[in-house]
Amino acid sequence: MKTYLSSPRTALRMFAADLLVFSSILSAACCQTILKVSVPKTLNSTSGSCLLIPCLFDIKKEKENLLDSSAVTWRRGSLWSLYDTPNFNDAQAQKEPAVEVVGELRQKNCTSVMRNLSSQHSDRYYFRIETSLGLKNFSMTDTKAVYINVSDSLAKPTVTMPVLREGERVNLTCTAPAPCPSHPPNVKWAPALGDEITQTTLNADGTLSVSAILSFVPSLHHHELKVNCVSIHPLHREDKPLLSAKTVTLSVEYPPKKTWISLTGSVWLGSNVTLACQSNANPPATHRWLIKRAGVEEELGISDVLAFTATQEHTGEYICWAQNPYGAMNSTNLQITVPGISFTAFLSVLAALTCLVLALLFIVIYRRYKEPIRNDTSQDENIYANMSTSAVKSQQFQPKPCEDEMTCNINPIYKLKQTTPDESIYANY
Repeated sequence: MKTYLSSPRTALRMFAADLLVFSSILSAACCQTILKVSVPKTLNSTSGSCLLIPCLFDIKKEKENLLDSSAVTWRRGSLWSLYDTPNFNDAQAQKEPAVEVVGELRQKNCTSVMRNLSSQHSDRYYFRIETSLGLKNFSMTDTKAVYINVSDSLAKPTVTMPVLREGERVNLTCTAPAPCPSHPPNVKWAPALGDEITQTTLNADGTLSVSAILSFVPSLHHHELKVNCVSIHPLHREDKPLLSAKTVTLSVEYPPKKTWISLTGSVWLGSNVTLACQSNANPPATHRWLIKRAGVEEELGISDVLAFTATQEHTGEYICWAQNPYGAMNSTNLQITVPGISFTAFLSVLAALTCLVLALLFIVIYRRYKEPIRNDTSQDENIYANMSTSAVKSQQFQPKPCEDEMTCNINPIYKLKQTTPDESIYANY
């Protein structure tokens, strides 16, 4: 955006022009009625657009009859010395913005519209009334000027956003200046979160602005959502419309929605334990700690972090309460049991048990390698034992000689055939 004092040389040139204008007006004011004009100090517009200049003036009552035959002009401060000279020809005048007075002079309203503006038209402008009294010209000019700044780009719109609370309907207002009443900007919200209306407002200094009012009910899902306020300005020329936007991040206030406890460190006798309470809430919640033992709750304090050196007295259920101005919520109970042995002692016992297990494993492996030798000897002994047993059994079932012939005849099992030795020999052959 172009500024009035863009460089020391420009500042010096503008100061010289203002000094010339002031001295010229002051010299004329010695004999003439001073014109008092009320205009804004600064007005902004865009190249290719127009500009509404709110203007009111006041003169003495006896001079009001001059307004019927008066001509109204706006003179640039930097060209003041050229207006009444032959050097200010028609070609130079055509480069100046076209001016139209839309106010009623008889009602002392000098509101005007400038058209075909460009960035080269940025300057101080003075309201001037010129009239003719017979053969004598009469003019009135006030020392008060309006600085008109014409930029090639658009200024970002402004956003008015109240406090957003979950479940309560609110209005978000996006406002863009409307320097050209015949071509007001199109202002809208993106994304469209609810109902939207557009209205034109007359500001205190007489300028106009266009606002888009977005009405919706915020929820947790809208928190940290980015929304855009977009302003589209149509132009008199055939160029594409200029677009300007401002992005805002919504901050929705809501009660705690989730609360949890995280544990850092190992729980052993004498170890350092840290409990951290976290919650999802806006504004951030305060956290209150409780411990529950044998059904009785005891308050431990208010903090985000609870740290202690573990003893058996710290055994219990830990609870964290999160609270902000909109509500409260407790966490799930965290059971902590502190064993009666320290971590170092536990490691010593674990090392001893490990050594014992390794020793037993060594003995088992050693005996495993010795067992095959003893098993072979035992197998041989079993074979010989089985053979002896079979021999004994065969002798027990061998038939005994029968001495008593009558007995042998009675018991056919033990009856033996009487043979002679010769028959036995031949029989064997």
